[in-house]
Amino acid sequence: MAEGISASVGRTGYNQPADVKVVQGLLKRKGFDCGQVDGMCGRRTVQAIISFQSSFLRAPDGRVDPGGQTLSRLAEAASTPRAPAPGPSTPPPTVDTGSLTRLVDAPVRSAINGGLTAVSNSVMTQLLGEPRDSYSADCQPLTNARLRRNVTSASVGPFRVTGLAPAVRSLGEVMAEIQRMRPEVYRTMGTAGMLCCRYVRGSTKSISNHSWGTAIDLTLNGVLDRRGDGKVQYGLTLIAPIFNRFGWYWGATFPTEDGMHFEASRDLVTQWAGQLA
Repeated sequence: MAEGISASVGRTGYNQPADVKVVQGLLKRKGFDCGQVDGMCGRRTVQAIISFQSSFLRAPDGRVDPGGQTLSRLAEAASTPRAPAPGPSTPPPTVDTGSLTRLVDAPVRSAINGGLTAVSNSVMTQLLGEPRDSYSADCQPLTNARLRRNVTSASVGPFRVTGLAPAVRSLGEVMAEIQRMRPEVYRTMGTAGMLCCRYVRGSTKSISNHSWGTAIDLTLNGVLDRRGDGKVQYGLTLIAPIFNRFGWYWGATFPTEDGMHFEASRDLVTQWAGQLA
């Protein structure tokens, strides 16, 4: 039948092109943005599978198996006419800005950051170098000469930032997409900072990725999401998938939940390391 697949699709799947196209088509008919129906199982396809599974699985795994529950539900859902899904030229319905800072439970880890990996201090240092010789709980200047040459300040739309140049450029692209897809969130956005050489809050060993200028803390309506309470601002859940699509990792999945925090994933940092002057 049209909805059949011969092998698994998604995270850790066989991802045969013909099967991937079937799953992508079903996801699109259901209203989930997985990109183009091209037979390539990338990050957007996996994230769309996870988003779909979140409505009926306690621990979405991002995988569709032949004869499995996810495929069955996709086929059932796809057989029922639905309203058109928001696409590249169709922003989703807007949300009352007054509700954007209300707190909701942090998403389960498997439901976000699909395919992305947070980057460790050791890898950051290996790829970009040590920002400075010593750190404290307070922001201190960047002293690494190579990194300083590659730091820039620029407007990214709703606010101005200072950070590693490729991170600032990427953040500008993310903000432009948020403005297009989530204008009601975009209008409320501010920042609590990007480049800041310091330890992770509460630690005397782990260096914050802000120290390299590859992380950003966000505010909505001037309100900073509280770290470590297991809750996140609703507006952040609306823009996190956009950050993920551009390769930014959301701190809501950190061992100590940090919903206001977005940072470049390991793949992005690896890519940028070769671009520095």
